[in-house]
Formats: sequence, C-alpha cells, structure tokens
Amino acid sequence: MTRYKQERRVFDRLKSDCTVEAKQEYELAIHTLLERYNTTIYENRFVVGGAVEVFTCALLRVVGIDCTLYGSQATAGDLLLPNDKKLSIKGSFRGLTAIKLLNQMGEGDREWATATLFVVSGVGIIFGAPDMVETDHVKATGDGKSLTSSGLKHLAENPANVLAMEIPDKPPTEMAGLSHRASTPVAREVLFETQAQILLSAFNGQHRM
Repeated sequence: MTRYKQERRVFDRLKSDCTVEAKQEYELAIHTLLERYNTTIYENRFVVGGAVEVFTCALLRVVGIDCTLYGSQATAGDLLLPNDKKLSIKGSFRGLTAIKLLNQMGEGDREWATATLFVVSGVGIIFGAPDMVETDHVKATGDGKSLTSSGLKHLAENPANVLAMEIPDKPPTEMAGLSHRASTPVAREVLFETQAQILLSAFNGQHRM
C-alpha cells in the first residue's frame, strides 16, 4: 500500500486499460528515439528524458487520464494530474540499475517526494513511490538523490507495480558516433533562420554539421 493513492489509481488505470496497439506504438517510439539519440552522448540524455515524458503523457491520455506536461515549470514532477498531484517520469535504458531521482544544486537537502513511473528496458513501466521502498534504497549523490538498483528491483518484484513492455536497451557506446546530437538540428535551424552564410560556409564540402 502507499499513501500516494491517486497516483496509484492512475497507474492501475493505465495497466488495466492500455491497449496492445498503444503499447506497441509506445515501444516503437522509444526504440526509435534511443536509436536516433544515443544517451551515451551526454546532451542527448535531456532530450530523451523530455521525449519519454511526452510519450508517457500521451499514453496516459489515451486511457482517459487527465494529465499535463509540467516538468519545465516544476522542481518536482513531470506530469500534472487533477487535484495538483504530480507524477515524475524516469527512464533507465540499461535495465534494473540505479536511477537518478532528482537533481540538486546548492546547499540543503531535497527529499524524493513524488510518485514516479520508471520506464525500464527489459521490464516496462514500474510504479514507485517514496513510501514503497526502504530508507537505504535511496542514496544521496554529489548532485542529488538516486534509487539504488536493489530499490528498483524491489519495486519490480511485485507484479502489481509493473506494466510489462518491450522497452529496449540503449545502443552500445561504440554506436554513439552514428547518433544524432540533440544540439545539431537546433544550431542548424538558427543558422538558416538568421541567414548566417559565413558560419554555414564552414560546414560546406568535407565538413558537415
């Protein structure tokens, strides 16, 4: 049991009402995203994280859940639910490994206080909340808090917490050279929009952006 009852009902609704077709579209979207933006490249992690939030919001909406993308305006939570409840979305594309719960800048201590949907390769979507794990499952890092691999495994061991899906692993590190960089299309768009011919000429011929 958890005191995050509304958030739990949202997950239970997703688990009971998500169609095979919606699951397949979600799986394909994540597969394509990871193939295109390898998270070995650090800047791509933010783009992948944001895109997974969008995919997950869409998945919730198609089963009738009222939710809004909220991460850019909030210090805790990525999706806003009715009654000012929030859900955080976290991806782990190397299986049941430790996963960053929150980032922290400056002094003081931040607590994990938001129910979370963990999108985990080889498993699916796992529901977790702060009162569903042991104290030693949450570790302080130099820049935030992480859920340990044993904590994530603890959540996944209960089938009621898992919506099984075929979520892929990220491509291997040696494939990073074939990956897009998230900043490249943004830079290209700005250069073309501002008609920066001199700067664009630097990428003509043998050089490419």
